[in-house]
Amino acid sequence: MTQTTPAPTYYTRRLVYYIKELWRRREFIWFLAMGNFKARNASTTLGLFWWVLNPVLLSLVYWFVFGLIFPGARDIIYLMSGMFVFHFTAQSLTGGANAILQNSKLLTNLKFPRLILPLANLIEALVGFTVSLGVLLGLQLVFRGFFPGWSLVLLLAIVPLQLLFNLGLASIAGRLAVPFRDINNFIPYLTRIWLYVSPIIWPLSFLESDRAASFAPLAELNPMFSLISVYRASLIGVVDQEGVVTGASPFDPGLLWSFAVWAVVVGFVGIGLFVRYEGKIARHL
Repeated sequence: MTQTTPAPTYYTRRLVYYIKELWRRREFIWFLAMGNFKARNASTTLGLFWWVLNPVLLSLVYWFVFGLIFPGARDIIYLMSGMFVFHFTAQSLTGGANAILQNSKLLTNLKFPRLILPLANLIEALVGFTVSLGVLLGLQLVFRGFFPGWSLVLLLAIVPLQLLFNLGLASIAGRLAVPFRDINNFIPYLTRIWLYVSPIIWPLSFLESDRAASFAPLAELNPMFSLISVYRASLIGVVDQEGVVTGASPFDPGLLWSFAVWAVVVGFVGIGLFVRYEGKIARHL
């Protein structure tokens, strides 16, 4: 007697159908993302360059302010490498909430998978992030005379993981934005605190000091700790006290696995919460 394969469950069929609907509307997602990308700074003189200029200028501010406090953080390339990565995630988080609230007419008049809106915002942020990485590599080549080699392969792993992580955060923000409109007022404060506890304006050597003994375990639980560390291992070199590049930044595979866990948990939980609630979004707007 032959055994028959059990029929797919309701949730499996729904998931497959949802993914097909997203894929069928891929051109709409791209059009929406690029439309938002061009319109965001269309009225300014520098236009799209502000996506790169914002984290660059912020890096320069922290370089002047904190460079004297943390000698290891004086290198502007070190600051930018962390700031660009953090800015990508912060923009995705903020944009996830705005994507729902700013497209209320679209949501109430058209039927489509609502996850398209956070996805379009994520693609928009990804385009700016890609340009910023090119700027970072160019500045490092000019001022350090260093260009990474095989370590760039790490981007093939860390970028997709960050995309999943960012989409999960954007989905959570979008899910909360409708019943709790005040979330847009809280997100800037949350991202600022997150920035300060991430290894961006302070060097990793700070965790080895006596004053950071109690802070170190909490810092390593921060997903930005492992995320930024892997990006730095992929993109930038190590600079000695004389400012000479001595080689590529060390890579710890454990940090990649640590962030992979964060990406999978945050990504799938966030997307799941959003998809389960999306049928109620239009009636509450």
